[in-house]
Amino acid sequence: MMHNVVVLRPSEANAVVELVGEHGLETRDELRELLTGLVAENDLVVIDLSKTTFIDSSVLENMARADTIARERGSHLRLQLGDGKVVRTTLEISGLLAHLDCVTSRAEALAPS
Repeated sequence: MMHNVVVLRPSEANAVVELVGEHGLETRDELRELLTGLVAENDLVVIDLSKTTFIDSSVLENMARADTIARERGSHLRLQLGDGKVVRTTLEISGLLAHLDCVTSRAEALAPS
C-alpha cells in the first residue's frame, strides 16, 4: 500500500486519488496499477494534486498513460491542482498542463464534462 495516497469514492462511477507530499520513482509501479485500474472501472477519475509538493517524470508518465486509457474507453481523467505552484510549473514545463484536463477545486473536478 502506498503511503500518502488516499482513494475516495464520491459516487459509484467516480474516484478521487489524493496524492499528498512527494511522489516519484518509489511509487511509480503501484501508482500506475492504481490509476490503470481506476480508469478502467470509473467514468471519471480525479487526481488531486492540491497537497502534492513534488512529482517526477514517472508520475507525469503515469498520468499521461491513465489519460490515454481513459480516452480509449470513453471515460475521463481530470487533475485537481489547487493553488500550488510547484506541481503546476512541473506540468507546464512538461507540456501536460495543456494536454490534460486541469481544474483548481474539487467542485470543478467532479463536475460533469
